[in-house]
Amino acid sequence: MKITQDEVVDNQTTLHIELEDADLDPYLDRAYRQVADRVVIPGFRKGKAPRRVVEGVIGRESLLNEVLDNMVYESADKAIQAQDLESVGVPKIADLDLDPVQFSATVALQPEVRLGDYRSIRIDFEMDEITEEQVSNRLDSILQSLGSWETAERAPQIGDMITMDMLGEIEGNTRWELNDSPFYLDEDDEIPLPGFGDSLAGAKTDEQIEFTLDVPDDYADDNIAGKEARFTVTVKDVRERVLPELNDEFARSLPDGFEDLAALKTAIEDSLRADVESRANEDYQGKVIEALLKEAVIDIAPVLLEREADRIENDQYSFLERSNIRKDDFLSSIGKTEEQLREEAEEEAVMRVRRQFAIDRVMELETIEAADSEIDERFNQVFAGQTMRRRERRERRESVERMLKYEKTLSLLVSIAKGERDGQDAGESDPPSEDE
Repeated sequence: MKITQDEVVDNQTTLHIELEDADLDPYLDRAYRQVADRVVIPGFRKGKAPRRVVEGVIGRESLLNEVLDNMVYESADKAIQAQDLESVGVPKIADLDLDPVQFSATVALQPEVRLGDYRSIRIDFEMDEITEEQVSNRLDSILQSLGSWETAERAPQIGDMITMDMLGEIEGNTRWELNDSPFYLDEDDEIPLPGFGDSLAGAKTDEQIEFTLDVPDDYADDNIAGKEARFTVTVKDVRERVLPELNDEFARSLPDGFEDLAALKTAIEDSLRADVESRANEDYQGKVIEALLKEAVIDIAPVLLEREADRIENDQYSFLERSNIRKDDFLSSIGKTEEQLREEAEEEAVMRVRRQFAIDRVMELETIEAADSEIDERFNQVFAGQTMRRRERRERRESVERMLKYEKTLSLLVSIAKGERDGQDAGESDPPSEDE
């Protein structure tokens, strides 16, 4: 293997790699074993033709294409080791040529991470109190979920469920059309347009009504934004929500079988308090990390940020594909362009990568470890009953170990910020400083 290395710039370098026959031979053998059973060669049974014959029939480049990814990235890893580079992430491959086999690999180097005095971080922890209104709203939600829809012999009101025929037109063109369609009247709903539910309140059953609504200027579809929409609607039936009576009997009828209404309210308060505490802890953790990053100086290679932005962007589009949502429709619904989404992905990539390196550095300075018993316990919780090969099991166990160490590091930083401890746990020696 021939390797030349460019100068290190912005904490990254590019290796120019050319593979020689001795480097290629193992990959040609691997490719031959993959294709031998698929190639029909006169005079030989399937899978029995020698490699030189198979190579002569389908060509050397075709064989190499069978193992191209493995060959390129494995060779890049060997070149990184040969150059004694402390790399991070996956190298970016470019300028690939198969005759001769050569390519370039841009490698991100391990950045220097300077955190500052993270042990001096102090942030007040705040948590909202639970109010009677919140308890009342949760009780109302429970009542609503257990209520029944019953026919109402009256005009529809906000909060009713109706069945309707509806035609919505803009400049004479049909934009919305429904037949025998259920519709919930909600004064805050903006579907199909703001004010639609209010316009139906008081309508007489089986009588056609007409009204107009203005399309908001900031409507997702620019073609109709700011225009007037004319609706023709016939309300065919009205159903109202009938709720159970809120008393001790109702509390006892619930699946958890509370002793009385007071016990139900106490359980609701406990649940709300747990939710508030969880959100407060999450917000607090975010503030601690923000404070950590504010003082951190981390020289991150552009290629590493590019890779992370690619990953974020690909995850977004993969989610849309799984949800059967067209990219153009999604972009239109949120009023953004592909370029704007990419910019957001790049900003998120910077935050993610900085956070990871900063926390890893704290983990290193504080010598955070996870005991085998902790790893085994979490592994069994996450992967209980799953069958996996030895290599997969080892990789997943290592992933669990990283997760535990990450959680322990965040827990330590939170404790420091609350003033509960400085650095390591009480009784342990002080961790090394950044200058040692």
